[in-house]
Amino acid sequence: MQSTPNYLWNTDDVLGQGATASVYKARSKRSGELVAVKVFNNASYLRPQEVQMREFEVLRKLNHKNIVKLFAVEETGNSKQKVLVMEYCSRGSLLSVLEDPENSFGLSESEFLIVLHCVGNALPVPTCPLLRPAVTVSQFP
Repeated sequence: MQSTPNYLWNTDDVLGQGATASVYKARSKRSGELVAVKVFNNASYLRPQEVQMREFEVLRKLNHKNIVKLFAVEETGNSKQKVLVMEYCSRGSLLSVLEDPENSFGLSESEFLIVLHCVGNALPVPTCPLLRPAVTVSQFP
């Protein structure tokens, strides 16, 4: 078990892992609400401090129904690792839905259109200075 002052999680409840962090299913100590916590590992501290802070700030400023919400930035009690407390998505990521064996031949047309609509709505508005460089045409095949 690991915790921050306000959240608690079991390290067996892994939702995802990356090069610099692991994401776990957690609960609020006060309300019992399910959340996702992104716990940064030692490799993440090799990145420049401004890169880490930029990720926190971008997530904090984003407010869109199709982008996961950041609730808080906390630290674990014992090792003082940075922890992002985020909205829990019960179906996982879009990638996990697409990789589900049930979808091995693709999504149905109606599901695909829903995903396309949601992803399209989550793309940044070109006039938003915070997000302008985040998505470019070159990122799409």
